[in-house]
Amino acid sequence: MHPRSIKEYLLLSSSSSGIIVIIVFMLVRLYQQEWMHALLDGVIVLALSGTFYYVYKTRNTEKVSIFLGISSMLGVVLIIWLKGIGHIYWEYPVIIASYYLFRVNVALVLSALLMIVVSILTFEQTSLISFSTIIVTLIMANIFAYFSARNISQQHISLIKSERLERLRNKTLELIVGSHKLPVVLEFITKSVEQENSDVICSISLFDKSKKFLITGAAPSLPKAMIEKMHMVEIGPEGCPCGAAAFYEKRIIVANICTDNRWTLFAELAENSNLSACWAEPIVSSEGEVIGVFSIYHSVHYTPTLQDFLLVEQFAHLASISIEREKNHLLIWQQANFDSLTGLPNRNMMRSHLTQLIARAERDNEKIAVAFLDLDHFKDVNDTLGHHIGDALLKETAKRIKQSIRKNDIVARLGGDEFVIIMSNLKDFKGVEVVAEQLRKSISLPYYLFNEVVHSAVSIGLTIYPDDAVDIDDLLKNADQAMYGAKSLGRNNYHYFTQSMREQAIERMQLIQDLRRAIKNEEFFVVYQPIICLQTNVTYKAEALVRWLHPTRGIINPLDFIPLAEETGLIIDISDYVFSTVLLDVKEWRNSIHPHFQISINTSPIQYKENSGNIAAWMNALNSEKDSRDSIAFEITENLLMENKKGVADILTLVKQSGIPISIDDFGTGYSSLSYLKNYDTDYLKIDKSFVQKMSEDSKDLALCEAMVVMAKKLNIKVIAEGIETREQRDILRDIGCDYGQGYYFSRPIIKREFELFLLNNNPANELSALSKG
Repeated sequence: MHPRSIKEYLLLSSSSSGIIVIIVFMLVRLYQQEWMHALLDGVIVLALSGTFYYVYKTRNTEKVSIFLGISSMLGVVLIIWLKGIGHIYWEYPVIIASYYLFRVNVALVLSALLMIVVSILTFEQTSLISFSTIIVTLIMANIFAYFSARNISQQHISLIKSERLERLRNKTLELIVGSHKLPVVLEFITKSVEQENSDVICSISLFDKSKKFLITGAAPSLPKAMIEKMHMVEIGPEGCPCGAAAFYEKRIIVANICTDNRWTLFAELAENSNLSACWAEPIVSSEGEVIGVFSIYHSVHYTPTLQDFLLVEQFAHLASISIEREKNHLLIWQQANFDSLTGLPNRNMMRSHLTQLIARAERDNEKIAVAFLDLDHFKDVNDTLGHHIGDALLKETAKRIKQSIRKNDIVARLGGDEFVIIMSNLKDFKGVEVVAEQLRKSISLPYYLFNEVVHSAVSIGLTIYPDDAVDIDDLLKNADQAMYGAKSLGRNNYHYFTQSMREQAIERMQLIQDLRRAIKNEEFFVVYQPIICLQTNVTYKAEALVRWLHPTRGIINPLDFIPLAEETGLIIDISDYVFSTVLLDVKEWRNSIHPHFQISINTSPIQYKENSGNIAAWMNALNSEKDSRDSIAFEITENLLMENKKGVADILTLVKQSGIPISIDDFGTGYSSLSYLKNYDTDYLKIDKSFVQKMSEDSKDLALCEAMVVMAKKLNIKVIAEGIETREQRDILRDIGCDYGQGYYFSRPIIKREFELFLLNNNPANELSALSKG
């Protein structure tokens, strides 16, 4: 319920006060036995009581005010007529009260009539001076009451208007906070201004995406023809007022449309729409940027007042709040559902689309294909050419994907170099393979990015709903596994998901869990494979290899668990165990077998990471042992050198400065770049067994092995040949100058006790004597 108005309180207070005063008079009359006067007082009390009750219950003041005002004036006239000029003082409160009971102008006329009537009745009842004094005081009271009432009336009107504006403002804020659509809020704002000024028409214009044109945001009362004409108005100095206001970022006023050049193109339309004047107020954001225009039209020639400006500024500010809120809402929605780099839907939006498509496919008995795309060797592009090239490659790849798929297919970026394509409404699998092949060919074409020619390829995994799975997570897992199947085929290929892949994935997860338990339960052990000096047949080098004895599955092949350990980071704990074991063993063998006995340990690129790697801790352990720095050699892969990261280079430099030997493992199977042999100080180069095992007289593998040996000798690098399995291979390698050999011809990897027996049985006599002394 609205609070009571001032007039209500006035009537209630005056009627209640009158009741109290008249009752006092009535009691005096009764005491003096003036029955007629007492009866008249009683009638007045009843009338005032009825007035109080009526106003209190109905809150209707108009009729009561008229009745009470006229009754008071007639009562004063009656009292003065019956009792003479001595009761003229009653005229003063009646005059003052009339200005609150009637409208100001009506009260002025009625008060003047009352003064004239009273003057006629009392003219002969007093002297001219006294009469003149009474008239002057009545006139002064009338003037005072008139200006006071007028001022109060204006304040009251202003208060009512302010309250109404506050209610409109609060309602607008409620709409904004209540997440109503922007057109609803803007239309309410324009209607609110029109409600406050009945002779105006309002519209709100917004910037289009290009920020070169204004589009209609709200114009509920503007003629349709005018709305169509004002939509897509160009922003510029010579445009209509709203376009000029947006351009100059200031208020533009046109008091007469007919004489203003800005309205030349719209003059006839404005005349037909009965528009004669207009002005435009820029809508400014909280950061001071113009984001729209508030336009006000008049049907007559008009120059806006300060009050007009203040009103429109208030509602322009509300429009600014609603527009900014909508922009922020769209921005948040965009960030939550789209990839910022490529503009493609992200994982969240992709899942939403896939959920809807699955529901439709289930209803219509259709199939859906989900393709998981992963760029081949994308990490190499980032590491060698820089992340700006990598980002450009991803953006260009996104464009090529969109160009390669069907019109209704959906493509999303999951993150990194991973994309997902959803193909719905499938009739057969032929269309899926056509898309996959088109994707493969398109992405394989060269990219020209920042004056660089970049080559890429893609591995694609395919899974089908509902054949392979019906759950979104299962479909994505299947497609991911199928993608790895494509990589195993040699990359730049596509592969369908199969049940065997699911079983492999489950087995893989189980193996990771077992691997974590194995570290805790110390299920690993170290074996050693001798490295023989081919020229002397002396063994004072070996390679340490880790083995896993599973409690139920027995010995697990290192090729099965080492890649998982590297992927999960568990290789750090496993390699720490190997290092600590080898460090103790090599100390013992240096004392008992050979003072320069050396063990090679395989290291993973993960171990060389600055924050999470453990190579620095190994270096500290070796440096703390006197004359033990070269007792352990670190075997690294070509891939680690090709990463070309400053952190890796710094660590390898520190390794060499500490006197720790470095050996390049599996040489010839990776990039085989000669530049890193020049840039990194390397001690050993290990020829991969794939060359050694195929080597024979006059073979290409022999030529390659011989070239590697010659090159290494020129660079002062020792050469170790892996995978020697025959006497012929050993003899050939020895004859071409290879320093060391390693393989099953000499020994398989064996445990510590068996390795010591091997040394005892296979080293020359001088080494046997050294061993026996130990």
